[in-house]
Amino acid sequence: MLNEFNYEKGENRGVEAKVIYHNANFRAYANLALAQQFATNIVSQQFLFDPATLAYVATHTIYTDLSQTFTGSAGASYKFQDTRFSTDMIYGSGLRAGFANTAHMSPYAQVNFGVAHDFTWPGAMPITARFDVINVFDTVYELRDGTGIGVFAPQYGPRRGYFAGLSQKF
Repeated sequence: MLNEFNYEKGENRGVEAKVIYHNANFRAYANLALAQQFATNIVSQQFLFDPATLAYVATHTIYTDLSQTFTGSAGASYKFQDTRFSTDMIYGSGLRAGFANTAHMSPYAQVNFGVAHDFTWPGAMPITARFDVINVFDTVYELRDGTGIGVFAPQYGPRRGYFAGLSQKF
């Protein structure tokens, strides 16, 4: 269950770079963001926090719990006849943790693979069959450890998952 609260002041600063490449049946992309989010003074739902945290945040600028210095993603796909093979990955340098978000979690990365095939029959709408593997290497990573401002429970990235699906185009 989410517990929302507000800061009196907040600031977000950063820069993002993006590259896209497309050549015939091959496509690739990469994103990298550098960012920092700061805030001061919790002004709602104060009952969620202990007095020491409230006093500290009222007089100090802190990193918000979602402040992650580097975030990146990349992916590529290749279409061979009616089949598309794809891979993508995400990277994070670690969300904030500890008293008043003064520490941060470990970096993490996740790689995914997928394959999709388009079936076409005369007089019928195309059908796509898809199979994806999420977190191919079954990397166990903790996004949050339950500490930090506004973080009330540990959270983990997804374990390896297998997904299949059918879709029909109209």
